[in-house]
Amino acid sequence: MSESPIARRYAKALVELCTETKNHAVIGKQLESFTQTWASSSDLQDLMKNPVVSLDAKREVLTKIFARFLFAPTTRNFLLVLLENGRITQVEEITRAFAAQMDELSNRTRATVTSAVPLERSDLARIQTALQRLTGKTVVLDARVDPSLIGGVVTEIGNIVLDGSVKTQLQSLREHLLV
Repeated sequence: MSESPIARRYAKALVELCTETKNHAVIGKQLESFTQTWASSSDLQDLMKNPVVSLDAKREVLTKIFARFLFAPTTRNFLLVLLENGRITQVEEITRAFAAQMDELSNRTRATVTSAVPLERSDLARIQTALQRLTGKTVVLDARVDPSLIGGVVTEIGNIVLDGSVKTQLQSLREHLLV
């Protein structure tokens, strides 16, 4: 999913702050933690979107969340800037843009490996090694299970999908036989 120019701009500003303070990993985790809270709480979203609720009241709610999660000053200040600039509702998109920019700076890419059954660690390590050779970057794997694949593996890295599932092979065979 592509992020808006506004999300990329805010993410870039945060990346620059993190580069100065060298705490990008901590800030990234805290931003993701807040984003999960945001995504799972329709009450929080409704409150922040409500124009009747004062900015001070919204700031107070965020401050309580910050205290609960022990957020670093950089994270707190960044989220307060988003609130004051009316961009808090874009926090999920900004978090994705931040992660993408940090991945780029760290020469890292993310891949999703989906299989019919859970893969062994050794299998995941082989897939990770092969993807690292292919991309020339450090690969962070997200392993998922989808029993409907029947067998095989589907790997997604960036906008490339490598589909070696039995399900897809059976569908392809069916299409060839029906022609």
